[in-house]
Amino acid sequence: MGATLEALHRLQEIELQIAEIQQRIDRKVRGCTRQKQRISELEERVRGQQEQQRADQIEADSLDVDVRAVEEEIAKLRVALNTSKSNREYHAVLTQLNTKKADKSKLEERGLGLLSQIDEKKKQCGVIEDERDKEVAKLKELEAGVTAAEEEASDRLNRLRSEREQAAAEVPQDALLMFNRVAGKNEGEAMAAVIRTHPKRQEYACDGCNMSITIEQVNSILSRDEAVLCNVCGRILYLESPAASGAR
Repeated sequence: MGATLEALHRLQEIELQIAEIQQRIDRKVRGCTRQKQRISELEERVRGQQEQQRADQIEADSLDVDVRAVEEEIAKLRVALNTSKSNREYHAVLTQLNTKKADKSKLEERGLGLLSQIDEKKKQCGVIEDERDKEVAKLKELEAGVTAAEEEASDRLNRLRSEREQAAAEVPQDALLMFNRVAGKNEGEAMAAVIRTHPKRQEYACDGCNMSITIEQVNSILSRDEAVLCNVCGRILYLESPAASGAR
């Protein structure tokens, strides 16, 4: 490799170390994000249960008012029954009284059903809240893990970043801009080796995406000290010593 590709290769080695450390930290951060989403979903379920409880309680309170109103009507009908002046009037009032009693029974039955639903929803809500509390505790552990990982990696990352600055200073500006752009798209892996795919024929492939590379690209890498990109994955290609010998 020429001086530019050698400098890029040294930069790549440092970049991959930085990326590996950062990826470990990022995985822990993503774990926290997923955990927060899980907690959010549980809290939404709790709110849903509480809203249903409030709706059931409002309906139960309304039914209680209706029951008292029916009871007042029943009381009046009993007075009318006791003061009826004819058999016909007596049976008419009795029919109304029985109808109101039936109405009251239905209202009370519905009210009891709602109270039962409210109790069941409270139990379900309690179960969800317990689960949420466990997940919150787990989130604290995960966040502590992120902090610990960042603290543990801090010194090494600072050292590697300092080394990266020194290595980057040895790379021509155009090649460095290209390297940074490609590294950003590939989690730090900006370069890929050229591999020979056939021992007897001049056939090559990119080690990054396993797609074919033309002999013209290989010759360009050999003859000119500049970055050549893979046409498929866009990584900067380089030739290791055995491949370079084979290409010649």
